[in-house]
Amino acid sequence: MAVYSLRQADRSVKLGALLFLLVLGYSYVFAFLMVRTWSGLTPSRVAATYVPQPGMDEAHMATRSHATTQPLDLGQVPEMQHTVDTNTLIQDSHIHILIYAVTAALLTLIMLGLDWPAWWRDTMIVAAFATGALDFAGQWLMKFGLGGFAWLTLVSGWGMTLVYLIVLYATIRAIAGGRPARSMA
Repeated sequence: MAVYSLRQADRSVKLGALLFLLVLGYSYVFAFLMVRTWSGLTPSRVAATYVPQPGMDEAHMATRSHATTQPLDLGQVPEMQHTVDTNTLIQDSHIHILIYAVTAALLTLIMLGLDWPAWWRDTMIVAAFATGALDFAGQWLMKFGLGGFAWLTLVSGWGMTLVYLIVLYATIRAIAGGRPARSMA
């Protein structure tokens, strides 16, 4: 049993829920493009972004320079790997984890008005909060040198998207006045 009925809610409540979800989806498109551009969509690329690289050993550096000026061929410049240092990860964690929690809370308010069985609603609420927390758990584990946790960051990102799409679909159905879902409780 829902706490309230989004299907029967005031038009302004429905409008607010739908507009929130649409703008959230808009932000997810740019989040996807940012991740694809800066860290990649494979575990190896994600790990290369967060796993600390060994420092430079000064003992192996030349003591004299034999530099000469050569023409630069931009076609020969290798693609650079974006990396995230600890200070940047602290900064990113500070704002992203907060925003993930606020987003999960707002999704929860919408879910409370959907005609879902309690077990499904609870599962989706936990998933909404857990995926954001696990995203940064994976990043911090990689920062501590555990590159094998790149999958956790990738799976949690796709998990956030899945939660969003399920809530969006259910919200549109509720607002459009589709038949209420059968109770599976």
